Amino acid sequence: MGRPRLHDEHLRQRLLEAATDLMAVDGPDFSLRPLVASVGTSTSAVYSLFGSRGELLEAITLRAARSFVDAQEAARVDDPAQHISGLAHAIRAWAKEHAAMFQVVFGRSADSPAVGEARDSTTEPLLRAVTEATEAGVLHGDPVVATGTIFAGVHGFITLELLGLYPADQADALFDAQLAAIWRSWATPEHVSAVA
Repeated sequence: MGRPRLHDEHLRQRLLEAATDLMAVDGPDFSLRPLVASVGTSTSAVYSLFGSRGELLEAITLRAARSFVDAQEAARVDDPAQHISGLAHAIRAWAKEHAAMFQVVFGRSADSPAVGEARDSTTEPLLRAVTEATEAGVLHGDPVVATGTIFAGVHGFITLELLGLYPADQADALFDAQLAAIWRSWATPEHVSAVA
């Protein structure tokens, strides 16, 4: 029988969750002391499980970006208009449920090729949906530009909502109105009312 592992996957996940919360508030310069204290371990566990502080920061961002993309992939439907609307709602729902991860994905973090790729991947589901809608004649214009403006509008709304700047009883209606306005700016004439 082998020796029990001192630092296991369960501890790794607990460290990632706690580190995500710290990084969302303090950025990548958060202290390891409160991190390890919050999960009842020591800094040696961080180095044993992640190799270095930089690798921990990278793991936090990659985990958050992967979760964000997975939430969008789960929202796929065949209808182009409903797919894009569904993606916007999935992004908002994920951000509200995982506010710390949202801050990590789009806030300050460690710079590495892997983090850059992970951040780039966060708009890929939307870009695919917009490209498909453009090819189907539902949207017009450059899909890359359209994706950028749609994502910026959705992201900006979510950021303000998470800051508490929209009354809770009005936020859903405001989001739907913004989404409809963004849609109208890119929809071809016969599809302008597809997202209302």
